[in-house]
Amino acid sequence: MMKYTLPLLSAFFLLPLSETKAQCSAGEVEVTIQVSTDAYGYEAYWQLVPAGNNCGNGTIFFGGNNNVGCNGAGDQTASPGSGYGNNQNITEGPWCLNDGASYSILFIDDWADGGTSFTVFVNGAAIGQYVGTGAGNTFTFVAQAPLALNAAVEGVTSFGGTSNTDMTISAKVKNLGS
Repeated sequence: MMKYTLPLLSAFFLLPLSETKAQCSAGEVEVTIQVSTDAYGYEAYWQLVPAGNNCGNGTIFFGGNNNVGCNGAGDQTASPGSGYGNNQNITEGPWCLNDGASYSILFIDDWADGGTSFTVFVNGAAIGQYVGTGAGNTFTFVAQAPLALNAAVEGVTSFGGTSNTDMTISAKVKNLGS
């Protein structure tokens, strides 16, 4: 019986592994945030909180250099090697957040020069992009999937005709939906 233990264990480790994804309940949406750092990624600290909350109050997630923390804006005390790397794209989440509720990204920069950006995705579709400036910012978004079709005119290329006649309009239209 012992001679079959090794082949059984070997077979177990050869089984394919599957990726896990958030399984949000009814009334929730899946949210991820892509964080893009500048040449000084270690300067950034941020929190995801319900809208209206202060840093450290109801924190859903925090990322970046914890040594900067809520009160480190402009302190210039963080050192390289902590937090995020330089010039990187990091995807954080997913979280299952209440559909239609407002949330905030609280961004704090140790050197008060900004440079970190955040792209928020709901159910895989980008709903907002925010660029950190100065010592810090609060970026608020609604956790709601965009409409499938949401047209916007990006520019009119030609417009012709006179009053009381048919007019010809040429324009570039873009779908901002999912």
